[in-house]
Amino acid sequence: MATIFDVARRANVSVATVSRVINHPGKVTERTRRKVSTAMEACGYVYNALAMGLSTKRSRTIGIVIPNITNPIFSESTRGIQDYASEKGYHVILVNTDYLYEKEKKLVSLLREKQVEGLVLTTNKPEGEIVHGLIKDGFPFVLTYSHSKHPMAAFVGVNNIQGGMRATEFLIGLKHRRVGMIALDFSLSDRSYQRWLGYRRSLKKNGLPYDPDLVVQTEYTFEKGKKAVESLMTLPYPPTAVFCTNDILALGAMKGFKEIGKKIPEEVSIAGFDDIAFSKFVAPPLTSIHQPAYTMGWKATEILFELLSKFPFQASRHRILLETELVVRQSCAPLLKKKVKR
Repeated sequence: MATIFDVARRANVSVATVSRVINHPGKVTERTRRKVSTAMEACGYVYNALAMGLSTKRSRTIGIVIPNITNPIFSESTRGIQDYASEKGYHVILVNTDYLYEKEKKLVSLLREKQVEGLVLTTNKPEGEIVHGLIKDGFPFVLTYSHSKHPMAAFVGVNNIQGGMRATEFLIGLKHRRVGMIALDFSLSDRSYQRWLGYRRSLKKNGLPYDPDLVVQTEYTFEKGKKAVESLMTLPYPPTAVFCTNDILALGAMKGFKEIGKKIPEEVSIAGFDDIAFSKFVAPPLTSIHQPAYTMGWKATEILFELLSKFPFQASRHRILLETELVVRQSCAPLLKKKVKR
């Protein structure tokens, strides 16, 4: 079996250079990387990551924990994480919790057993026992999408309350007075709850009463978004506009309104949250709150690697909130005066 020494001789470089190509490819020129890679192939050299990990106490692997792998917004942040980790010569292990906290506990424990060096974590409960346990153990991690009140928790997220206010303010500015909400169940997502807080604050700011019947909490699927429309449309005074706490629910709601013959945006306006790529391609294109998911993943991993460079690990005080942006498309329109309910 070929060794690292065989590769070095074949490539006419030092063993240290071969090691850098394997462990820190970003610190080596493209020409040297190609030369060493060619030598590895010629020798049939296979890098034994497990053996290296045992000798160095480092696995060169980080874990990514997300709630739902089918949501494109998490795919974007995962791509940012993976791109940054790859530049540092690290691999990633991705796990999906399905918004189930008990499953999240087991997967975090499993990743730690697999000797990942740190975690980029999107949790259902940023104040819960998982986060507090990681802090207590001094295990490197960075939260994404949510932020924790714990002063020793690092995070990169967005201001979800502000985003919820921004979407609701926009609909109220179009003269809608019955603004409904389709939300991912608050027990499954603190982000959904915070966007609801923003929704309520906006109503209060504009002198509009809060009607709990206008808020439907549901699960995360297109079908549940569509079904939520049935609940809203059976009300004596149904909403003329609906804010959804993510785009998947919003796209489902759009289908639901179309199936009962409601025209969008002429008869009902819809706004979402996330601004996933699909949103601009549906008919009509969806108005949504954009959050910079790729940047979030990249920045979180950048912070994580800063933590990994500290021995022993010291809890970080990195706390970053990125800006959201309202992206206006054709799913919203001003309310016609004749539709105003008094």
